[in-house]
Amino acid sequence: MGKYIFHEFNRALHRRYTLFYIIGIFALCLIANAAVVGFRTIYGTNEGTYAYNLLVYATWCFVIPYYSCIFIADAIFGKDYPNPMIKDKNTNGLSRTQLYLSNLIAAVLLAVVFVVIAFIFLLATTALFQIKDGMITGYEIRDFLKKMVIAVPLWIAGISMGNMFLFMFEKKRWAFVGYFTVTLVIPRLIMLFAAEPFKWAVFRFLRTYTITQNFSLIPYPADPARNVPLTIALGVIFTIISTVIGCVYYNKKKFK
Repeated sequence: MGKYIFHEFNRALHRRYTLFYIIGIFALCLIANAAVVGFRTIYGTNEGTYAYNLLVYATWCFVIPYYSCIFIADAIFGKDYPNPMIKDKNTNGLSRTQLYLSNLIAAVLLAVVFVVIAFIFLLATTALFQIKDGMITGYEIRDFLKKMVIAVPLWIAGISMGNMFLFMFEKKRWAFVGYFTVTLVIPRLIMLFAAEPFKWAVFRFLRTYTITQNFSLIPYPADPARNVPLTIALGVIFTIISTVIGCVYYNKKKFK
């Protein structure tokens, strides 16, 4: 498995898909800094316009990488649906389950690369644009990293679900439709009916267990609704369920 994982990971690193993702990360960092500079220029320096505020704002946006997890999974998945009947030196001797898990692990490794790059870009661009405020202190960086660690299980769950949908549909557009229905449309509907003016009890209950809701609570340690063990558990549970479903489907799929 290790050889196949490394092969797929290395192949994904050299795809244009990966380059575009990195460019997108850099663009978001630039836009965030430019927005703060513009706000400070118009309204003056005040709370919300300092360098450390950008790290706070970044935690509000942890859900954005979650929505993009299927693109990371797709960077590993490649253009063609993986046919287990076709073997090469990297896949020889691997079962369908091993092929599936190898794709998932390679996607998680690629995501780790993106997280590291995003963190470096964020600190570098913030230091450059907000140089008059001085460097961000170690406290703000540690606080940001703690919150990022909490988000990691949810991101892995997103990658796992993205991988599952890619293996369930040979036509990728349906994989993307399925992914965004589960990760974006359904949770937003639940949150809509859980809030004013509806406040339906069943949706208020379900909202607690949506990944989207848990992302929104990560930046606020003092919020009584924030439950770190639950957030981590949800990430693990969604990862396990989607992995099992994906593996079972791939093992039962018939190939010519």
